[in-house]
Amino acid sequence: MNNDSWSPADFARQLPADMSAQTPLSCPSPNQADFDQQLSELRSAHHSDSANLERESPANVTNSNTPPRTILQSERCTAAVFVRGRAELAASLVGASVEALSNEIGLAERRTAQWPTTAESSAGSVDGRDILNDVLASSYSQLHRFQNKRNHCKPRMDVDVAAMEHVRSMADLRCHTRAHVAKAFCNDDIDEIDMARMAAMHAYGYAKLSSFVSLAQDPSQLLVSDGDARAKAIAQRAKELHTYTVPKVAAWSTSRIDGVLARGSDPEDSKLREWVNGIPTKETEVLFLGGNLEDYRTGSQPNPYRIYRPGTNQEAQSRRYPPLSECASALLGAGQ
Repeated sequence: MNNDSWSPADFARQLPADMSAQTPLSCPSPNQADFDQQLSELRSAHHSDSANLERESPANVTNSNTPPRTILQSERCTAAVFVRGRAELAASLVGASVEALSNEIGLAERRTAQWPTTAESSAGSVDGRDILNDVLASSYSQLHRFQNKRNHCKPRMDVDVAAMEHVRSMADLRCHTRAHVAKAFCNDDIDEIDMARMAAMHAYGYAKLSSFVSLAQDPSQLLVSDGDARAKAIAQRAKELHTYTVPKVAAWSTSRIDGVLARGSDPEDSKLREWVNGIPTKETEVLFLGGNLEDYRTGSQPNPYRIYRPGTNQEAQSRRYPPLSECASALLGAGQ
């Protein structure tokens, strides 16, 4: 297995050489239809708040008899900006998979190809591969997970709640938290802090009541872990190694967990921070919050590190490593 650092260009090379030969604009793909629908739902959900703010803004108090001003050509975005904007929306608002993201970029490119060729906004070529590379590098993380089966990537709790639903829920609570509630809890992001507490408990080994799934940035490092023999046992006994490319907003590293807990006011938060900071950094563990990790799978293979096989010194292996049922570090199996 090649353990070199990941490059987004690996995905770009898998794209068709001619993206314009993909689905015609008049017949959008299911991914595109789903993306547009989710954007529409987001607009509807925040329409009332935005409308109130706009009505209160002095800049928007105009004469109803005044016709709308024509948008100047110099104020129009370029084709490259349009395509990049669509890609960033797909990543940040919808949490698109790599495949859906590349499809969205291809569709946006085909839309700009229909712009008038004389318009300055359409001047210049658009390199969809570079845009894909940039968005993957800035908004996604490639992580790995040891599993015994393909579907062993679900959390124990909230299995039907997608990653972006969690993200929106926390953002919505911050947006609508009343002043007296924030004052009582000394914070306006209590939902995120609660999630950080759950993540800390999960990382410490209590995964039975968790909405997280464990992964690793570098799976080979679990083989040399000197902090937890269970992590090494999982790496050496799992049947498969899967690769996932997930939105960074849904990935919880130990540093992120610690940073969120630092804003907490509960006396137990300091103890949780000690637990998190005690996790060996070489294990490179990252938690994914969501029940749809499988949507972000970008590769799988037989576990190249596996040394435990039926009929080959099982008794000796059993003495060296605990049973998988006792491995509570949440790196293998459904929700573990």
